[in-house]
Amino acid sequence: MNDSGGEAGQRRERWVSVTLQSRKVCLDGTGDELTYAGVLITNYDHGVKVCETWLPLGVDPSEADDEELIHQLREALLWQAGRPPQADAG
Repeated sequence: MNDSGGEAGQRRERWVSVTLQSRKVCLDGTGDELTYAGVLITNYDHGVKVCETWLPLGVDPSEADDEELIHQLREALLWQAGRPPQADAG
């Protein structure tokens, strides 16, 4: 899953996977299951998973839901690039 990129064709050792995933939750005592979709953001460093962030996707997402998804994607991509998050300019 490593690819060429970065400066002077260096191999990228960090990468981020973004996938759509369904999760099931068993409700206590009832045996019923609830299934819902979300976005799974997984960070890898030298082939080793270092963290995961799962964000639920609602049927009717709010602006706050969209902003959180954008924030998490931005953080993951900055991490992949090896750069710290930038302070908001404004």
